[in-house]
Amino acid sequence: MSLEIDVLRALLRLARRRTPPTMDELLVRVGGHPRDVRRALASLADADLVRRSPEGPRLSLTGLAVAVAAASEPRRLGRVRVRAPLRRGRAA
Repeated sequence: MSLEIDVLRALLRLARRRTPPTMDELLVRVGGHPRDVRRALASLADADLVRRSPEGPRLSLTGLAVAVAAASEPRRLGRVRVRAPLRRGRAA
């Protein structure tokens, strides 16, 4: 999963507050290096998913829609779960 999606999810979780999130709050929720989170924010701003302001980043309406859609998907951790086919025995 990309860091941009993780940043969108973190912004969505922090969107209910009246103040924009700080970089420290994003780093706590996303993890990684501050430089990478800034790059992700810049990429999201270029795609018009995040609006930057002097107070901090905020989701745009399009960014909100993408964040909600991303949050509704189950997180994939890179593992593939394979189920064995169901074996049916004889009825008793």
